Amino acid sequence: MELTFGTAQIYTSERMKKAPKLAKLFHKVFGYTNVGNYARFTVFKEMVKKIPLKADAKILDLGTGYGEYSFSLAQALPQSEVHSLDIDKERINSVNEAISRSGIENINTHCKLTEDLEEKEFDFIFSIDVFEHIAPEQMPFKAAYDRLKPGGHFMVKIPYVTQRTIFPEKYFEDHHEWLEDEHIGQVYDLHGLETRFIEEGFKVVHASYSDGWYARLGWELAYLGKKAGVIGQMLTLPLAKMLIHFDRMFHVNTWGNAIQVIGIKEKK
Repeated sequence: MELTFGTAQIYTSERMKKAPKLAKLFHKVFGYTNVGNYARFTVFKEMVKKIPLKADAKILDLGTGYGEYSFSLAQALPQSEVHSLDIDKERINSVNEAISRSGIENINTHCKLTEDLEEKEFDFIFSIDVFEHIAPEQMPFKAAYDRLKPGGHFMVKIPYVTQRTIFPEKYFEDHHEWLEDEHIGQVYDLHGLETRFIEEGFKVVHASYSDGWYARLGWELAYLGKKAGVIGQMLTLPLAKMLIHFDRMFHVNTWGNAIQVIGIKEKK
């Protein structure tokens, strides 16, 4: 299974939709433009290899956002049934538009809480950098467990409770302010996240760190480049992506600015 990423961006990005021809050219040259999301996908791609997904798997993307992971899996597994869930109606509307324009037929969307989802018997449920936006007591671990088949897998990736930076933090003050408001659930170290999985009934089958120094440098360069304008973004984007790939090759699993855990609902 070969996963690609970012093919739906030209349909979901408001800026790209304003100039579709230019957007397609820019995408062809530079690829996916959000470095944070691109970095997340490189981790996701490696984590999915650890899960025995069938060609006709039933999959749930919790907190789908603009649906990039759903599109990636739906295209790689055309016989699968992918469900994209988000509580943001505008995001779901955007995903629905992208589904219509791309011609993909195996994605279903839901604008509701996980606890209200009637669909069950999923082979794989995942959430990528979403749970940090949710208060710990409201994180839908139980809802995910209840909707998995016995033998099904659940994966969560979130930022580590504390973050290491390279450039002076004053350059990222507006981002830090946003984090303070948005990341109410950024409370776990790796052991804490593993423990939460176990408490919710899962058997942990994988736990690791990601996003070391190379990835952090790539993100910081891309962030500053984007703030400088389109030219700055074009100059920093290729370098940032290269640094992310360096990080995936050379990162040692002893710390990281992100953590991910995979759990399985054991068969009884």
